[in-house]
Amino acid sequence: MAERRKTIVSTVLLAVAAGCFLVGAGVTVTDVAMRALFGRNVPAAIELTSYSIGLGALLSIPVCYATRTHVSAKLMSELMPGRLSRPLGLLGAAASAVFAALLLWIVAANALSKIGSPETTPDLRLPMPLLLIIVTAALAAAAVAALVGLWLEFKGRGTGE
Repeated sequence: MAERRKTIVSTVLLAVAAGCFLVGAGVTVTDVAMRALFGRNVPAAIELTSYSIGLGALLSIPVCYATRTHVSAKLMSELMPGRLSRPLGLLGAAASAVFAALLLWIVAANALSKIGSPETTPDLRLPMPLLLIIVTAALAAAAVAALVGLWLEFKGRGTGE
């Protein structure tokens, strides 16, 4: 049941992330085409592209942490796979959990300091506190997923990659 739930959450997060990447790519292509054909650009194209691709990347992070599929160096574990895979897997998972927790703490503190602020983005006029809350939620999911990855590695069920 837990494995099925993890698969559903991962699939939803990756689908939304893919949608964000498609929106960013679509805005960019539309902007370039409009500039070439009509001499006009898509209003706020750079900001919209930046936010959509950035959100897509943020939503991908929890999946990578939970499934232990993020990029890691395998130089030492390749030398002695029987001896070094587990300790290096644990070290990598622990470092991931610490990094995710620190990143969450920094961004959450910033988000809390901005609550109630009238600050908005330059082009789209989106409220900065709302954007920071969305980023904080994505990083909270990443921190939880990093802890899941650490737990799975500790239990010997991590991929060790």
